[in-house]
Amino acid sequence: PGVFARAQMAFSPGRVIHSAKSWLCHMDVDRTGGILPWQSEDVPAEQRLSPVQASSAYLAHLRLVWNRTLAAEDAACSFDAQQIVITVPASFDEVAQQLTLEAARMAGYPERIRLIEEPQAAFYYWLEKGQNLSTLVDLLDKVPGKVARVLVCDIGGGTTDVAVSDHLLLGGDNIDLTLAYILEQKLTGGRTKLSGRQWNQLLVQARDLKERLLRDGAKTPAADTSFPVTLTGTGSGLLASTMTASISGADVWACVLDGFFPRCGAEERPRKSVSGLKEWGLPFASDTAVSRHLAAFLDGQQVDGVLFNGGTVTPALLRERLTALLTDWQSGYQPLVLNNDSLALAVARGAARYGFVLEQPEKSQRITGGHAHALYLEVTRRKKKREKTLVCILPRGMEANESVRIRDAEFDLLVNQPVRFQCYYSATRKGDRPGDLVNWDDDEFHPLPQLQTAIHLPPERPKPANDRLRVSLECTLNELGLLQLFCVEQQGDERWRLDFNLRRNIEVDQPQQQEAARSQVPQQQLMRAEALVRALYGKKKDPELPDVKPRALVRELEKALGGARDEWDSATLRLLWPPLNQGMTRKSRSVEHEAAWLYLAGYALRPGYGVELDESRMEQLWQLFGLGMSFPKEPRIQDQWCLLWRRIAGGLNALRQEKLLEKIEPQLRTGADVCTEALRLAGALERLRLDRKLQLVKKLSAGLLSQRTRNREPYAWALGRLLTRTPLYAGADSILPPAQVEKLFAKLRELDWKSPDYPGLNPLFGLAARRTEERGVDIGPEVRQELLTKMKASGARPHDIEVVRELIPVEYADRVAQFGESLPGGLLLVSK
Repeated sequence: PGVFARAQMAFSPGRVIHSAKSWLCHMDVDRTGGILPWQSEDVPAEQRLSPVQASSAYLAHLRLVWNRTLAAEDAACSFDAQQIVITVPASFDEVAQQLTLEAARMAGYPERIRLIEEPQAAFYYWLEKGQNLSTLVDLLDKVPGKVARVLVCDIGGGTTDVAVSDHLLLGGDNIDLTLAYILEQKLTGGRTKLSGRQWNQLLVQARDLKERLLRDGAKTPAADTSFPVTLTGTGSGLLASTMTASISGADVWACVLDGFFPRCGAEERPRKSVSGLKEWGLPFASDTAVSRHLAAFLDGQQVDGVLFNGGTVTPALLRERLTALLTDWQSGYQPLVLNNDSLALAVARGAARYGFVLEQPEKSQRITGGHAHALYLEVTRRKKKREKTLVCILPRGMEANESVRIRDAEFDLLVNQPVRFQCYYSATRKGDRPGDLVNWDDDEFHPLPQLQTAIHLPPERPKPANDRLRVSLECTLNELGLLQLFCVEQQGDERWRLDFNLRRNIEVDQPQQQEAARSQVPQQQLMRAEALVRALYGKKKDPELPDVKPRALVRELEKALGGARDEWDSATLRLLWPPLNQGMTRKSRSVEHEAAWLYLAGYALRPGYGVELDESRMEQLWQLFGLGMSFPKEPRIQDQWCLLWRRIAGGLNALRQEKLLEKIEPQLRTGADVCTEALRLAGALERLRLDRKLQLVKKLSAGLLSQRTRNREPYAWALGRLLTRTPLYAGADSILPPAQVEKLFAKLRELDWKSPDYPGLNPLFGLAARRTEERGVDIGPEVRQELLTKMKASGARPHDIEVVRELIPVEYADRVAQFGESLPGGLLLVSK
């Protein structure tokens, strides 16, 4: 069935979910949201599955097949009565492991599931063979101190595990994709890209070609060996549109051996690049050289034995190449290659062996080694506030059912509001103990989603000073080997569990750019600014507070803070929020009061994320949506209301953005009196469902083309944001298909883009057609060339032309331009 399903991919590419396991490790998307099949136009948004649901689907299938076959005549043999072991890549982080268990729970699996890392399972299978124990004993006798280092090199279809490395999307799928790219160039002459359906037909043929050449026992193909490739066309010209090409066996072999397993030195490291494979929306490794990744993982460590596993290393030639590399790196010392007679099934059989071992009373047969990663928590040090410091909270190698209490580092836990901690892991650091302070390094530490909790003390309990409780951290690995973190009250008996926030976390994509929430303005000036806000929005008039009019509030704040508003840093802006929040209901004192409040609140909280505790501020601000406008018939208030929500839209989840759209939709009518700020707000709602976003694009497109529309610029601005190839704050799953960009261009291509009646069309397509080199995201090459010709003829800015023509990384200035205004000083927006 699996082979048949894989073949069907060529005929129904829009209905295929690829690499479900790898999606569980993809931090740039909502792993619990319905995003798969990725960018499919064949499956409606409401029918798509989340990565967790996709994983659950095949786990449920296994359970169903077991019960219908092995347990068909004996209920005692039912699936739920078994010892269930699920294998996961060794590189799965804590979140991916938890999501795997959640998928199993959704599939109806029993509670007593165990996880095992795939390389470890392969080693269990090797140990099960009795003759291999004597091989291991002989190896131990040959090495100093009878301590041998065995490398398990597991290269499967989607990932490479050199146990235990960081999660690496590099394997057989990458070889298939690379071969398909080479074949695409031969079929099209490099002039165009294949359609999604043709690409998937080609991908199936590339995979079959690879497997024919790399089957076990394969030898280097003869120079004159050639393989044909044919793609069928569609429609009435089926035969005429058929495409054919051929590739030599030598070219295929060079692609695999030199592209993925090249010879390299032990000192070489993976190469970083902005290009690389970007199919299916997954962040594949930019450097496809497995050998360089292996060198980086070993980092000079000697290997005494190596166990190969996974379908990609089925050809003996590839195993020999890797063994030769290890020997070269070790000055001629050749590691012993441990025989694996079942490269494709060793993991499954080893997991079964592990399940059996768990049932035995003695523990001598168990492999120990403990947790694969060391975990760290970001902390602030008083004398080194600008340096990022981490405290080790869980050492690498900690065994299941063990706990560690971090007593050397203390924390103040804020109560009665959400609190967050930034956690990192490292697969390479050794020797760090709980409580050790280490300096953060981009290469060694990788962010996990933030840990969060919300502590609400009972009303009868005395309120602690400043709403802070002194706590220590306790880390536990439960019997499943999963991490559990608790805040433990030092002067009491309470314990609160910290859970990972699985919503895509824009603050940690580039943690080195996180802005510290410390204002550079002197305290006396800050107090003066706060007094100005309280003078307008306090409970009652205080004669000791300054006398200020609503219209003059911002001007007076500039005087108090000693600089123009666009010079205020993000921390200073956020310090204006508490008095504004307290006076939210008192903006109703007059139209001027409400206008000033809405303007300042949106300005102080923009862009809704990026500063510590912004999530809590967004919870407080959302109360405004329920309160509504105090003067809803005033056009100025309507504009300021929409401007506020547009400025902070990045801090709102999809449900709240949907509610905002429902509220402003009546204002998105075509005509001279359309609310321009409502249009801009609609364009800023990046987290809307794709079907709702598509409806909005159609409505705004009609408004842009309507003869009744007088001001078309905000329509173009909003369409550019909705159709952007590079979202400002949402994930890659928020991008509309490129066909929608091409349809809009087809409607607009005949217009005079130089005319003052149609301003903003060039910036619109600077966003909507920006080149990303991602299939399923980029517009077609023929449309791109036509668009570039139109943009050049209409006098587009050089930057807008350049980003459509070439792959240019998104810079800070690009994101400022998308906001349409300057950003708070010192706040760096992170990349998607």
